[in-house]
Amino acid sequence: MIRRLLLALLAILACSTRADAHSASSSYLHVVMQNRTMGVQWSIALRDLDYAIGLDADGNGAITWGELRQKQGAVVAYAMSRLSLHADGDICTPGPVTLLADELGDGGYAVLRFVAQCNHRPTQISVRYGLMFDLDPMHRGLLNVMMSGVPHAVALSPGQPEATFNVTPGYGDTIRTFFLTGMHHLLTGIDHMMFVTMLLVPAMFHRRLRSHGLDVVLIPVTRFRSMFLESVKVLSAFTLAHGTTLTLSVLHIVSIPERLSEAGIALTILITALDNIFHLIPGRRWPLAFLFGLVHGLGFATALGPLALPPVALGAALLSFNLGLEAAQVSIALVVLPIGFALRNTRIYPRRIMPGISTAVALVAFAWFTDRTFNLGLMPF
Repeated sequence: MIRRLLLALLAILACSTRADAHSASSSYLHVVMQNRTMGVQWSIALRDLDYAIGLDADGNGAITWGELRQKQGAVVAYAMSRLSLHADGDICTPGPVTLLADELGDGGYAVLRFVAQCNHRPTQISVRYGLMFDLDPMHRGLLNVMMSGVPHAVALSPGQPEATFNVTPGYGDTIRTFFLTGMHHLLTGIDHMMFVTMLLVPAMFHRRLRSHGLDVVLIPVTRFRSMFLESVKVLSAFTLAHGTTLTLSVLHIVSIPERLSEAGIALTILITALDNIFHLIPGRRWPLAFLFGLVHGLGFATALGPLALPPVALGAALLSFNLGLEAAQVSIALVVLPIGFALRNTRIYPRRIMPGISTAVALVAFAWFTDRTFNLGLMPF
């Protein structure tokens, strides 16, 4: 059974060649509305442009400024054909585009700057976005619009490729879209799904040391309600911790290279999975979830990137994102825990299912940790 579980998990991972554990495909679009003009700055990941139109001329895996400049016309044509700006329903005409380059926490970016001219001063603007959606449905356009000093933020996706904003203040769109973005990021992130699963798989047992040795006995819980509440406590500790480091990362107070943060996250998954098999870590799980959540928060930061929002809007976006993550985790618990609770008194769950799933996850986490630690670039995510 363990072999079959491992093969099934590896098959799923092998099919996810465009799924990224942390570096979710994102671009960052900033629009400032002043009178009849829109000042636009658009940062697009070089890896996405390379995937879409090809930038790496010599095929060495490193995209230089010279290679980007050589493809300037193709980059501008590709990007601008997938973006349109409207004022009260009328299209705003983009002016000449200046191409720059920037280095963000998850790699190099091409930066497109231009000014779009509108026919009149609008009371409402719309942004239609379609970059990468035909190639990568996981891509998101993180949009920040400033109108009359009022910030608006939204995450554009294949399901929501257009956003409309009024001049009047309001944070409803920011709260709603970043809540959904948080849910989507956890439910589509292989690493976070594995870690949350590893936290929940042993939740239906209490650990007790044998009186005559160091062996651990698994005692099935008797009440679903207490088990569920304890699991929510564990997940909430994880949310609180990664929300802390996520905020510090977005505010540029803490900055760790992406490769190291991914290696650290892989290590937390590996340790948690091994603990499910060998029961090495005593005590309750919420301190472990909190400690490892601090590491995971560094990876969640790449889902938001440089939002450049004012304090209130940034706070609303971060809070909504974390609440979305928590909602997704509790949703997983509502699926996993009833199954485990129903099987807790059988021999197959503690002896086959729990160690089998944990072994599969441990092997994947070890491979991922090795890949990121030594920068091998072999893992498909």
